[in-house]
Amino acid sequence: MKIIGLFQKNKAVPFNQFRDMVRLEVRRNSPGIRVENTENGFIINLDGAPIACNLRNLYAAYCKHPTDRHALITNWMNSLITEVPEHTWVEARMILRPVLKSEENLERARKSLQKAETPDSLPSEPFAGDVSVIIMREVSGTLTGVTQNQLEAWGVSFEEALHEALNNMNMLSFPPIVNVLVAGGSMKDSKGDEVGLVFEGDHMTATWLRMERFRDHLAMRLESDYVVSIPARNRLVAVRADEPGLISSLQMSNRNYYSLPYALTGKLFHVGVATTGGVVTVYQLGSGVGASRPQAAAPKAAESTTFFPNTPAAEPKTLARDLTNYWGLTEPTGENEMSDAGSARRKG
Repeated sequence: MKIIGLFQKNKAVPFNQFRDMVRLEVRRNSPGIRVENTENGFIINLDGAPIACNLRNLYAAYCKHPTDRHALITNWMNSLITEVPEHTWVEARMILRPVLKSEENLERARKSLQKAETPDSLPSEPFAGDVSVIIMREVSGTLTGVTQNQLEAWGVSFEEALHEALNNMNMLSFPPIVNVLVAGGSMKDSKGDEVGLVFEGDHMTATWLRMERFRDHLAMRLESDYVVSIPARNRLVAVRADEPGLISSLQMSNRNYYSLPYALTGKLFHVGVATTGGVVTVYQLGSGVGASRPQAAAPKAAESTTFFPNTPAAEPKTLARDLTNYWGLTEPTGENEMSDAGSARRKG
């Protein structure tokens, strides 16, 4: 009976029950605060200002490490309210970042902005499929969306701000490769041809697909058209377009993408390498996309299809701030996983 009880204790509870746990901790921390439940979390009223909190990302992190529930909730509460500093255009230019977001996320953000006391909008650039690019400011471990009102206050267009954001990202290093998929040998066998690359990095990893120089880098490594998966903001997997087995495995692994912290999309994207920068389109398994172009070699079977190895995440340089706006207009750069829990325990 004790063993059964132990397993039950370490098992993640349903979302509604987890939300009630977080709500209880919020009330203990701030007696008298008003908290109203919503489908994805709750709305708290602090000093007359309603703040909608989306707990889905926190819940996803908790499901990975149920025993760290208290540390995760404490860390989230300590960083819940974040004052985003005002910037002039000159100050903001160097901290702008392009960020990929799903259209579902953007649509909800726009509806939220329209209901604000001063209605606003969230400009974006369509990218491919259900994914678009928005502009965010990155300050002290926090990303904040750049709205139309903010652009007008700066006196710049969305296109000008996006140009600055893309230039800033081009000065950054590519995300780290955590796994290399090879044909006919182990990862350490230099004779094995690379058929796939797995990247797991920070909050900008998936957004690298938007960058032409990164797509060219993948084309040189894989020597072929390729298919890309970006299920969450910190993951990107690229496999050769002539590897149907790997592509099918990617689609299978993306079936539950929405349960990941900071989920992005379950779609796959085909990148044609006939031109510099590559052409990105939505990939459909079995549609023949990418198959019409002659390949230099016959399809090969990769030895490994472990796309997301259990590697420890790098500890963020600053404590993550969590959502102060409902649909991701402000979000932390950290993933709210074990590294954050460890930081919370060390501070205690």
